[in-house]
Amino acid sequence: MLPIVALYAASVVYSAIRYVVFAPKNLENLPVFVVNKGVSMAAALCFAFGFWAQLRKFRGKSPAVAPADWFRAGVFGAIWHIPMSLAILRPSYFKEFFAKAADGTVPVDARMSFEGELVFMFGGLAAAGVFLLLRPQWNAVTRWWLSLGTMGVLFAHVVAMGYCRGLNINKTHAYLPPMWFLSAIGIALALWWLLRTPRREQ
Repeated sequence: MLPIVALYAASVVYSAIRYVVFAPKNLENLPVFVVNKGVSMAAALCFAFGFWAQLRKFRGKSPAVAPADWFRAGVFGAIWHIPMSLAILRPSYFKEFFAKAADGTVPVDARMSFEGELVFMFGGLAAAGVFLLLRPQWNAVTRWWLSLGTMGVLFAHVVAMGYCRGLNINKTHAYLPPMWFLSAIGIALALWWLLRTPRREQ
């Protein structure tokens, strides 16, 4: 389990460096705003490593961490991530998700924009997909298709977020790539590894 703990710790540290070290004003928002970013990225990467470990197992190699353990760690992170995201879903935290007024400002009572709603629609679908995958009744082929669909909508969730927020690689963020971008890379790799694993092996 050490690799899983290390991944979560490294993701939270990365988030703290990107959002606190060069922007100390975010320090008071460390428990949810900053930690949530690290947890969400770690969860996405856990799913990716799960499919990588599954592919290695299919090829006769013994992964250091079993695929099921990676997947459970990803579910743990998703369950942790969802309520933290909903707790801070407001323009003062995520103005990019909300519709602007005529003068270009974002009112405190603004509705979400079309793009912002896409973020949460795909996020909800990904959570529903994870829930379905936790059910025991699926055969290997059905589980393969459910995994593909779930990772697909998770990728859409992350890319929609990136579309709203942009790359923002600048001094304010220590010139580090944003969390959504790294998560998207991990999910894309997960999809690649999943597609290379026979359906009967799920």
